[in-house]
Amino acid sequence: MKTVVTACTRDCTGACSIIASAEDGKVTKLRGNKEHDVTAGFLCKNTSRYLKTYFYSPNRVIHPLLKENGEWKKISWDEALDIAASKISKVVEEYGSSAILYYQGFGARTALQAMNRRFFNLLGGVTTTYGTVCGGIGHSAMELDFGTKISHDPLDHLNSNLIIVWGRNPAATDVHLWRILRKAKRNGIKIVVIDPVKTKTAKQADEFIQPAPGSDLYLAMSLAKIVLETDNGDYDFIENYTKNFDSYKKILGKYSLGYLSDKCGVDLDKIRELALEYAKGKPSSIITGWGLHRYVQGHLAFRMIDALAAVTGNIGVSGGGVSQGFEEFEYFDFSSVELNELGKNQRKLPMPKIGEAILDTHNPLIKLIVLASGNPVNLNPDSLKVKEGFDSADFVIMMDHFLNDTSESADLFLPTTTYLEEEDLIGSYGHNWVSPINQVVSPQGESKSEFEIFQLLAQRLGIFDEMSGSAKDWLKKLAVPILNKGIDFEDLQNVPQRMIKKTEIPFGDRKFKTESGRFEFIEELSIRDTDIEEFPLKLLSTMAEDFIGSVVPESELVDGFLEVHVHPDILGEKNITDGDKALIESPVGSLIVKVKEDDAVRKDYILTYKGGWLKYNKCVNVLTQPIISEIGDGTPYYDTRVRIKGISNS
Repeated sequence: MKTVVTACTRDCTGACSIIASAEDGKVTKLRGNKEHDVTAGFLCKNTSRYLKTYFYSPNRVIHPLLKENGEWKKISWDEALDIAASKISKVVEEYGSSAILYYQGFGARTALQAMNRRFFNLLGGVTTTYGTVCGGIGHSAMELDFGTKISHDPLDHLNSNLIIVWGRNPAATDVHLWRILRKAKRNGIKIVVIDPVKTKTAKQADEFIQPAPGSDLYLAMSLAKIVLETDNGDYDFIENYTKNFDSYKKILGKYSLGYLSDKCGVDLDKIRELALEYAKGKPSSIITGWGLHRYVQGHLAFRMIDALAAVTGNIGVSGGGVSQGFEEFEYFDFSSVELNELGKNQRKLPMPKIGEAILDTHNPLIKLIVLASGNPVNLNPDSLKVKEGFDSADFVIMMDHFLNDTSESADLFLPTTTYLEEEDLIGSYGHNWVSPINQVVSPQGESKSEFEIFQLLAQRLGIFDEMSGSAKDWLKKLAVPILNKGIDFEDLQNVPQRMIKKTEIPFGDRKFKTESGRFEFIEELSIRDTDIEEFPLKLLSTMAEDFIGSVVPESELVDGFLEVHVHPDILGEKNITDGDKALIESPVGSLIVKVKEDDAVRKDYILTYKGGWLKYNKCVNVLTQPIISEIGDGTPYYDTRVRIKGISNS
């Protein structure tokens, strides 16, 4: 039996360091690496079940497939690569390279994927995407306030006296952070959860505050207003290390506490209690989540939360700060690899509106789509429009592990390797570590890494000289900033590396990356009304606990109905009862669903889970509106407005 250090590359904050065991060419066990202080020797249940439900799943595609007359047939790699290269060269010759759309999803986020972009730049540049269906909004907000996005090491929360978990559900989606928070709770540190949804985390917290969805800025403003009115601000920090405080204070002065309390739907006495606990409990930390990103003006919530931390002096201190995540690519140098200067024909389409963007793109039209590590038909807003956009291309090449909603629009499927079958490096958006990805066993069937696929295509297209070299050679170039820290490349390949000391506190020197060198308060507040009278409810589609993204359990891969949670008063108004079928309509689509009565859900929204498949009538993104956030080019999923109607259940 052999053991290999590798890391999970799935779209998750954990990026867990894994010790994989293998015997006779078969992976037999995965366990968490004890030498990684966030992974801490254990894995989430999704990774613990990974071998059975994913890696060795009978549904995994391990041979190239070509679609003919609507049916997939197995073909050889030579045939598959010849077809792909022929399609690429024909489009470049007839329409120009920008007629190709390269869509890079978030299914895997590794360093070596930079070589994919190098390949397309060697063609002269293609159409790619900008924006995100994930974060981005909060990142942009923090850049305005702090000059950069930096979070506290997860273990530093143990030095807090009070921890606010705001719009995040780590008990379900980040179990390693939740381990740390549970330890904090055992140590007597109070955990407060702020979320419109009574999540698994909320149920186990010391206190749960349930504001109206999208009202977080009002709650943050009211907390800060109380701090200042009760003279609990840190005026030394405000005077010496911040800018625009007077303008910010004027914003707060325009709103009464009663108004702010009404807007966020939280009792004023509860707000007052939390404000004083947060200010007097210093150091107090705030951990923000992706729920806050899901609004057109989500940046306002982040800026007001940042301001709350600033007025209390909870910035630059151990156990304080506002932490929302890390930059997983921060420690790599992509400029030496991607050859962006060659991408003269590059143009970009907005990821949050990718369906209509493809259809609206001309001169040239999108003729060929190459997709890697993504399922946009399922996970992006307005799924039917996304499908229409992908169907409009002459040919779609897809690289993945499974056939899914997007593969319904694909013509050629190229099976790719997983983190147990390839060599790479990965950062994390949940901690400060960079981890090695090492091959544990040979690729299943005929699977190939994306790196190898693009090298083989480069051979056929006459650009191999610029793509040649081993994965190790290219990783050494990408990892130069890491190696410059005195880390040996061999060590980087074998042992996860902590990139920042856990004792290093963001802005501990009170020096910020803004132009002024100070924390900069928000100066103006202009709030947009996203209400639509005929669609009175918001639609919240959160992450499920039992699967990641759209990789749902096989038991879900059947025709059925998406389950939605609705407050009993709303159901009573519509004469709908628990278990009934109902129709949900939004400005862009409609979906028949199964209703679950839930008095833990507020009366101003409907709750469901993302990831259900379109082909089985369970895709919530049939309903979500394709809009772009005001800053950060993010996807405001939760600003989708809906209404619910009863239907005959016969």
